[in-house]
Amino acid sequence: MNLFLNRGRKAVVSAIALGCCTAFASLSQADDAAEKITYADHIQPIFRQHCFACHGPDTKKNDLGLDSYANAMTGGASGEVLFAEDLSSSQLWLMVTHEISPSMPPGGAKLPDAELDMIRKWIEGGLLEKGDSQKRAPKKNAVAAFTPSADNRPTGEPAMPQGLLREPVLHADHRGAATSLAVSPWAPVAAVGAPFQISLYNTDSGEHLGVLPFVEGMPFVLQFSRDGSMLLAAGGESAARGLAVLYDVKTGKRLTAVGDELDAVIAADLRADHGLIAIGGPRKVVRVYRVADGSLAYEITKHTDWITALEFSPDGKFLVTGDRSGGLLLWDAETGRERGDLRGHAEQITSVSWRGDSAVVASSSEDDTVRLWQLDAQQIKSWAANGGGVASVRFSAAGDLTTTGRDQVVKLWKADGAHIRDLTTLEDLGLAARFTHDGARVVASDWRGNVRVLNAADGAQVAAFDPNPPTVATRLAAVETEVGQLRTEAQAASEGLVSVQSQVAAAEAALANARAAAESQTKLQAEKAAQLVDAEQRLAAVAAEKAAVDKAATAMIEQLSAAQQELVVAETGAGAVRETVKATQADVAKQEGVAAAAAEQLAAIQKQVAEAQAALKTLSDSLAAQSQGAAEADAKVAEVQGKIDDLERQNAELEAIRKLREEHATAK
Repeated sequence: MNLFLNRGRKAVVSAIALGCCTAFASLSQADDAAEKITYADHIQPIFRQHCFACHGPDTKKNDLGLDSYANAMTGGASGEVLFAEDLSSSQLWLMVTHEISPSMPPGGAKLPDAELDMIRKWIEGGLLEKGDSQKRAPKKNAVAAFTPSADNRPTGEPAMPQGLLREPVLHADHRGAATSLAVSPWAPVAAVGAPFQISLYNTDSGEHLGVLPFVEGMPFVLQFSRDGSMLLAAGGESAARGLAVLYDVKTGKRLTAVGDELDAVIAADLRADHGLIAIGGPRKVVRVYRVADGSLAYEITKHTDWITALEFSPDGKFLVTGDRSGGLLLWDAETGRERGDLRGHAEQITSVSWRGDSAVVASSSEDDTVRLWQLDAQQIKSWAANGGGVASVRFSAAGDLTTTGRDQVVKLWKADGAHIRDLTTLEDLGLAARFTHDGARVVASDWRGNVRVLNAADGAQVAAFDPNPPTVATRLAAVETEVGQLRTEAQAASEGLVSVQSQVAAAEAALANARAAAESQTKLQAEKAAQLVDAEQRLAAVAAEKAAVDKAATAMIEQLSAAQQELVVAETGAGAVRETVKATQADVAKQEGVAAAAAEQLAAIQKQVAEAQAALKTLSDSLAAQSQGAAEADAKVAEVQGKIDDLERQNAELEAIRKLREEHATAK
């Protein structure tokens, strides 16, 4: 069937029969600037083509109908899905653009760009119903929508408290047990519950960051949102009232509250997309509320005992709930339809925790065990974790687990249940144990009100949190007392400083004198060193001179030794001459004169030899005493050499005489 719509000078044909809207693409190209995008004329045909099969007049999946304007504006099980002029808060827009899961249409491709552009313009234009309608007033969600991801990491810096008041709502005379404990998944922030208030602490430094009022009574449950931007607190007054309150972590602002129970809420959680809050308690009913407007989405009434634990899966698709009789059930988070009965625990369920991939859920019980479950309700693993009853189990981002319980021990476990180590033994029954955002530490609480921060590697305590922080006045008085003590210490230190300064002045004067003395001593030492160098130089010169004299004396001794040998030879020759002369005296008469002369010469030679020996003795004495210089020794050597030359000459003469005698003998 064709429907012809007149638009002044423009006409557009829209085909909606048999689910066909192919002609609708031409509508996005209309050039009439004054045209209004309305549900009746533009959007309903798109919904008919793509959405009525699941959200039409006969089928309203998740209670969402798009077959009429009123149904579209009402929304579904999780609340309103369209907000005028606000694409980021309009869940329907996020689903049709496949920005969040489940996407629309389910399992198929995105709508054509022209149709998406039409829906965008309709939302930004105020969600008009028809041509003469007025724009809907913009309505912002009190809580911004969040798109779950693989790890639910926030965009930008993780939320940290800024400028929160630190004055407690109530300061008791005696500290009681921390009623609840939670740790941010992305920042070093821990929340500790106490009557009428929640204290925030830095898990790295131990610093008290601020207080959030919970004026409704006791906060029995604390849970950070999956992106760490919000804190859910649930509780109330036993047998009187119960609710859940959502806070902005950064500002401490109270965003919204849901529930109106007739008893305190003791189990609660916020879905990852910030769209639903589930609460439960002694009334045995789980109620799931829409965060956007606080309306009830659905109820779970299958449990037969108190609801003691519940938690949405990280991907927001499932909800697990546990009760005081050991009942543990798995639900579809969007519709509340049952998905599985997790049977195994024999006593109260104390806590539940999902693994980061949403594929495994852990449960702890008063029956001493921790159990791991698959989404098909099959048990993967069961082990005895804490004797007397396990009070708490929690996954880390890496998949390890931590538990504590009545045996007072805080323990670490691998993902398969293998024991890693015991971290510490608490002073009383363990209440809760939570990993810090980086998994490097564990925050644990006990019945005596101790809240400790422990190193996961060795169990060493690095910080402690007080669930009953002192008032500002008390802290101020303590600071003033400390300041007074510091002032007293400062005065004493000042007086001591004056004394020390006097001592320093005296020490400086003594040091100056010591420096002057040292400089004088240094100068004297320099002079002595110079004298020593001069003496060493002179000693070296004397040693060199002595070495030269020793060398010359050695040479002279060698020469004298040679002269003595020559004298011995000369004496031997002279003896032979005398024998020859005696033998030939009788025969050689005419040679007597010559012999006499020779005898006289021999006597002279002997005299000279004696003189030479005396000179040699004198020279030896002179050398031994080293009393004369090298010049005198040279003179004596020259003198001896002269005498040696005379001896050689005389020897030559004697040789001549010998030859004459030989000639004479031969001639005879």
